[in-house]
Amino acid sequence: MLMGEYAVLHGKQALVCAIDKRITVTLEPVATNKIIVKSRLGNFETDIIDCNIQPPFQFVLAAIASIKEHLTQGFKLTIESEFSERIGFASSAAVTVATLSALAAYLNQPLSNIELIKKAKRVVFAVQGLGSGADVAACVTGGIIAYRSNPLLVEALPGMYPLTVLYSGKKVKTVEAVTRVAAYFANHPSIFKRICRTIDSCVEDGIDAVYSRNWEKLGNLMRVNQGLLSALQVNTPALQTLIEILNADSNILGAKISGSGFGDCVIGLGATKNALNEAIPVSMTGLGVKCETLQTSTKHDLAPVTS
Repeated sequence: MLMGEYAVLHGKQALVCAIDKRITVTLEPVATNKIIVKSRLGNFETDIIDCNIQPPFQFVLAAIASIKEHLTQGFKLTIESEFSERIGFASSAAVTVATLSALAAYLNQPLSNIELIKKAKRVVFAVQGLGSGADVAACVTGGIIAYRSNPLLVEALPGMYPLTVLYSGKKVKTVEAVTRVAAYFANHPSIFKRICRTIDSCVEDGIDAVYSRNWEKLGNLMRVNQGLLSALQVNTPALQTLIEILNADSNILGAKISGSGFGDCVIGLGATKNALNEAIPVSMTGLGVKCETLQTSTKHDLAPVTS
């Protein structure tokens, strides 16, 4: 998430990009009605009729449940990831998109990008009760996009720029973070709305900056957006320290929290030349969802979003 956190949950725009850390889902049919899921999180097995949502595979199982009336036989899903689920690179959105796309190919029911985004949004919402779908959209399309949930806007923007990502050492679930912010502003709804409107103004100007390749302007806007996230009380001393490290680097045009805050990652626009222990090597990528049919399986591969 480049800009727009929290405001995007309330009908405002966000600026999102895909990065080159991917999740791969390989689907292999089996000659029974069993559904088997294998990943480094563990193994899981159920029947098609009993496919209920439960951790740690709740997003995968919800995706399967959304189409299970079309299933006539079982399959094995093997999930591989180039990054840890403990880091908020939109792994939930990515694995949802991957699973849905693989299932669509397997069932010979192809989905357009917009159809896939809408379907994945519904799955994520069914699991966690909230979600703008911005991370889903970036997983599907790749590149930098301007996004709004309702009315739906998915607008591909030109160009890409280097990123530096630093991990704070812990992750707070999005639902928990949003709940904490809602509780904090329960008695100040008008202030919260004004902050969201100002974040939306940052995003609007940020979209213009990307179109004009004015990356310095985008970096400045990211700094402003970070101030607004601090006003939403989602900053922490650990995150602030990382932001200050990046902002002190002449190669970084601007730095901010990426995602719901209270932990996880900060991003800097630009490539640092400093050796930082917290740094995670990533790059923006134009590659989104990619699906290929193998001899007897459907393999789906896609790029997950900083949030």
